Formats: sequence, structure tokens, C-alpha cells
Amino acid sequence: MNHLQSKARISFLTFLIFISLPLFSQIESKENQDRPVTGYYSLEMGRTTVRASYLSPLTYSGTSYGISGNWSKALPFCPENAIMNFDGSGAMSSLLNPAKTAQMIGLIGEFSWSMEWRKRLNHNFQVTAGGGPSISGGAYYLIRNSNNPVEILANFSLQINASASKHFKIGRLPLLVTDRIRIPFIGVFFSPGYGETYYEIYLGNHKGLAHAGWWGNNFRLDNLLSVTLDFGRTAMEIGYHLNVYNQWANNLNTTIISNAFVIGVIPHGIGLKKRSRANYSIY
Repeated sequence: MNHLQSKARISFLTFLIFISLPLFSQIESKENQDRPVTGYYSLEMGRTTVRASYLSPLTYSGTSYGISGNWSKALPFCPENAIMNFDGSGAMSSLLNPAKTAQMIGLIGEFSWSMEWRKRLNHNFQVTAGGGPSISGGAYYLIRNSNNPVEILANFSLQINASASKHFKIGRLPLLVTDRIRIPFIGVFFSPGYGETYYEIYLGNHKGLAHAGWWGNNFRLDNLLSVTLDFGRTAMEIGYHLNVYNQWANNLNTTIISNAFVIGVIPHGIGLKKRSRANYSIY
């Protein structure tokens, strides 16, 4: 009898799990529908100017290419106002000195996470503000410099994010104009001493390499002005990206200014054509 009861219990539990699977699937799909993940995937091309006194007193300039991704989602505890963002980007630049007799190659990457609070001022206009941690790094390689041919950049910072966006329509086509700004306000960055080689660091000279960063010695402005055209099943982004970086430490200065044209795609659109009170998209 006990054996039969055990088999009956197992069969009953299996039956409950079986009939519950569609319910869990519906709940999960409903949650994903109410709080969809909006992903931006962008390519950019522009001009970059670099003055890295560790490598050379001259200013180098040239063409840069970049790729980036942004993933945003409304948070479950307050989907109408709280948004989570994750950003990742990478860029490569090929630069020449003013006489075009020496070349510099640059590679840079960044990852950041942030949480923002949004406020819809009316049906067509919203603002966001928040912040979170960011980590970035890269290197610039001066091909003809045999003494200190590479400068390494490494930063960890807490940043402030803010944006303003407005929804328009051209005929039946909805579009969104957005201005998004990111500014690190405190952090830690790496910088060797004046004239110090990386070989000396390798041998054990690790003193004075980490520096507390703030706007006075480690300033950055990341500004993206974009227009997004929402076609429903997909959307397209066109924009202008300004990136300014200025670092001072150990009598060394690194200044990087980049101006780029941005074009991107947003799979599944941004929800402007399907907006409803039950849908917590990021717009």
C-alpha cells in the first residue's frame, strides 16, 4: 500500500508540475512584455585628437572607429520610474603628428552600469537622472618612440548620468530626440611618474601609480545627441557623439577629444507605436 501511495504522490506532483509549466511561461512572458529590454547597437566613425605628454609633446589627430551597445530595462520594484542601464563600448583610432611623419595607434574600451530615476513631465517629454560605477581602459602606442612607446590608461569611477528626450511624429512615423550626458565625479586612475618606464614598474617600482580622481585631475564628458526613428518592429538611431577626456598626474597630461557620427539599430523598436499604460518600456 505504501508503495502504491508513493507512486500516486509522485504521479500527482508530476501532474502539478506539468500543468504549472504553461502558467509560469505565461507569467514570464507577461513580465518580459511589461518590462522589455531595450537594446541599442551602434557603430560610429569620427575624428580623434590626442595629446599624451608621456609619449610626445605633439598633438596627434586622425580617424577613429567605434562600436557600442546599451541595454535598458525598467526595474520591477518601481517600473514607472526606475531604469537599469548597462553600457559597453570599444574604439580604435589611427593618428598622425602635425607633420604626418609619425603614427600613433589607440585602443580604448569601457563598461558601465547605472540606475536612473525618470520623470515623465508629459506624454511626449521625459527626463532621467542617476549614476553608477564605470570601468575603462586602453592604450596608445607611438610606433616611432623607442623609449616609452606605450601609454596605458585605466580608470574606475562613479559617474553621474542625465538625459532628456522628447517624442515627435513626422506623419505616422514616431521619432525620439534624446540628449544623454555622462560625467564621472570621483574615482581612481592609473598614471606612471614623469619619465618612469613600464620596465621600472615591472621591476617593482609601484609607488605613486594609483591616484584619486575628481573633476580637477580626471575630467570626462560623454555626450550623445541622437534621433531615433521607430518603425515598430525595429528602430534606427542617428546621432552625434562627443567624448572629452582630460587627465593630469605626476606632471603628465593626457587629453583626448573625439567627435563621431553614430548610426545604430534597436531590435523590436522602442515601443512608441505600442505605448500603453500596462507597458513599462524605457520611453
